[in-house]
Amino acid sequence: MAAKKPTKKENAAQRLEPLSLDQFLDGIGPPTPDSFSLDPWQEDAIQNIQQKDVIVSVPTGSGKTYVAIEAARQAMDAQKTVLYTSPLKALSNTKFTEFSKIFGPKRVGILTGERRVHPYAEILVMTTEILRNLLYDAASGEIDLRLNTLGLVILDEAQFLADPERGVVWEETIIFCPPQARLLLLSASIGNPKELTTWISSIRPTSCHLIHHENRSVPLRSGYLHPDGTLAPLFRTLNTPSAPEHAQLHPKAQRLFHSYQKRTLGPYRHRRR
Repeated sequence: MAAKKPTKKENAAQRLEPLSLDQFLDGIGPPTPDSFSLDPWQEDAIQNIQQKDVIVSVPTGSGKTYVAIEAARQAMDAQKTVLYTSPLKALSNTKFTEFSKIFGPKRVGILTGERRVHPYAEILVMTTEILRNLLYDAASGEIDLRLNTLGLVILDEAQFLADPERGVVWEETIIFCPPQARLLLLSASIGNPKELTTWISSIRPTSCHLIHHENRSVPLRSGYLHPDGTLAPLFRTLNTPSAPEHAQLHPKAQRLFHSYQKRTLGPYRHRRR
């Protein structure tokens, strides 16, 4: 079969001078301090969560946690309980520490399979399975005062809805969430945010508002670190290409990878023959 001819874009990319290591490392480090201001999408999310469910699907580092904090602050100021869920115990512990510093340790609690602190606090951090179980108990008639005053449920890492094993936990949590509470879903990698928005709007008493963009606040760079300690840019360009078809590997990274591959796979290939 004949080899595929390179496109004009591919030819142009190959003619570009490859990025140097100094250029790749330039600017990496703590950013210059600047005054804080909200992005328009953050203002949009904070405003809409007062009346609607909200999905925030934006890249990592964009400021999703700030939206969660301000939404929680609004609910707590209105004397409502806030439940924050994450898929991992480690992340729940991290958020418990973070929220305790922000809101004060007496106002924040945590419920996991291994930890139980201030279980009736104003804002309660837990794994999603714990919340699903609380909602199960409520559906069977068990009274839980935390659900009577519930005003906001925050589902972090909402892309777990697509997980073949655990996704049902997120689905059931959304389905059984009390109608008086607002839902705030946070994720950097929901594959079908529009479809998810439509589904939530169809099963909940209020509409669901989608906030979605793919503009990274912090540019992403990719490098290749050889086992001998040599570092090289992975691509010919500074920032990581947004699509695979635009990716052109850096010549030095290619040479380093091929040398490593030859050294490690050579004997194996010989034995296979």
